[in-house]
Amino acid sequence: MARSSGGSPAAGSHAPLTGDLSVVVGSLHEKYDDPLGPVLVDSEIQQVADRFTHARIRAFVPLFVRRYAGASLRDHSARRGHPLPAAQGPGSR
Repeated sequence: MARSSGGSPAAGSHAPLTGDLSVVVGSLHEKYDDPLGPVLVDSEIQQVADRFTHARIRAFVPLFVRRYAGASLRDHSARRGHPLPAAQGPGSR
């Protein structure tokens, strides 16, 4: 996978959303597809996942994607007038 000078994957090259990430992807789509649409949800998830494409330790990537993409999607939702409750519980941060 080629990288741009900024450390992110080159255009057209994306991190795969498989394995443990597929659970996170499904969860975020379930929560945000109705208020924001699946295209925006996919875009936010992919942008965050792409930041960790070359991470040496992959075990934490799903947690980072859930946290950062979820925060961004909550912001989008609030700006559109569809505020969602903040995530609660030990595994939802």
